[in-house]
Amino acid sequence: MPRGVRLQDDAAGLRGRYRRHVRISDPAARPPLAKRLRPGHWAGLDYLAGAVLALLVFVVLWHSLIQPPGFPYGPVRDHAGGFGRPLGVLLVAVTGFAVALRRRRPVLMLALLLAGTVAATALTGGRDGGQADALTYFLPVAYVLYLVAATYRTRRDAVRVLAAVAAAVAADAVLLELNGNGALVRPVLIPAVLCVIVAWACGYIVRQRRRYAVRLQDEAASKAVAEERLRIARELHDVVAHSMSVIAVQAGYGQYVIDAQPGDARRALGAIQTTSREALEEMRRMLGALRQADESPGTPPALFPAPGLADLDRLVSRTACAGVDVDVTRHGQPKDLPASVDMSAYRLVQEALTNVVKHAHTDNCQVLIGYGGDELTVEVTDNGAGVPALAMAGAGDRGGTAAEVRHGHGLTGMRERVTLLGGQFSAGPLPGYGFRVSARIPLPPGT
Repeated sequence: MPRGVRLQDDAAGLRGRYRRHVRISDPAARPPLAKRLRPGHWAGLDYLAGAVLALLVFVVLWHSLIQPPGFPYGPVRDHAGGFGRPLGVLLVAVTGFAVALRRRRPVLMLALLLAGTVAATALTGGRDGGQADALTYFLPVAYVLYLVAATYRTRRDAVRVLAAVAAAVAADAVLLELNGNGALVRPVLIPAVLCVIVAWACGYIVRQRRRYAVRLQDEAASKAVAEERLRIARELHDVVAHSMSVIAVQAGYGQYVIDAQPGDARRALGAIQTTSREALEEMRRMLGALRQADESPGTPPALFPAPGLADLDRLVSRTACAGVDVDVTRHGQPKDLPASVDMSAYRLVQEALTNVVKHAHTDNCQVLIGYGGDELTVEVTDNGAGVPALAMAGAGDRGGTAAEVRHGHGLTGMRERVTLLGGQFSAGPLPGYGFRVSARIPLPPGT
């Protein structure tokens, strides 16, 4: 492995990087307003809501508690003396404080507001019209309860919160009953209970939508990681398999003739040097692009020249060094192909020639490149050894095909390349002897 090349297998880190790419993949599409607000903006909205709800509670208590002289009409009126107004001011302050700071400690703020509902009912529940005024305190409760429902951690926490809310509603009902307003308990409590139910349901729905969005984002990131790994695997396989096949053939030939024909052995070593150098250059190109994309996720990787059909002559000469002569035939008028189609066609020919060198046991093959009006045809045919019957039987036992026995991962990679481009791929033995790989790749309009 070259110095400085680091292969990172941390799947969580890969998902995080791809998640960021998924978010900014369409710069022209602006996110909704709720996604553009920062935490400071949300805190400011909470402060504003706290001020509004505190003012509402102040108005209610002003008519029910603070304005009339003396202590309010409640079951504790004989014990509290002249503390009615200070307690009313305290309830107003607690309302504004709890609503404004709900994002810091939502459960604690909800507990303060639930205690405030009980205190307000005890202070104002016995006065005519004070029943509805006391239960107005459930509006800030619902505001904070929504956040608790959207952010609770475990199911046990949710059960505890709902039990506390139910206990507060029951305590308010008991206090209204003790104040002598039993006939009004049900009509007064129904709006408060509905307010609490709606707040919890809205928070729970938001919680589910957020979790679903995160799950979809993780799935998209995992899919992107898998696709990138497959692409890298195809590229490395095509580069390494072909180069190593040529090197293996030349090394075996050089070892065989080194004593009798030193000149041929020297030429074999030269072919090994040339092939290995070209393979290393292609690997450096791929790894350099990957490292730059990894270190600078927000910037596009540097452009490196990718191989294409214009490099077929070099590929043919390299294959000839391995003992296989390649006859290239072109039909139609050559066109400027898209980069993806051009490189995929080159890789198809490269992998097919690699399989000829490794499996065909022949000294020649034919390559056909056809430029049609709306498609590109790539076909590689050899007249070498077919697939033995024993191998075909074994492939059937494993649920595979004869072509898969001969090609292995190379066939899978070629099929994936053609499928990604929307084309058709076929590979299989010819009648008698030989093997054929064929691909038809559609071309974009205006090519």
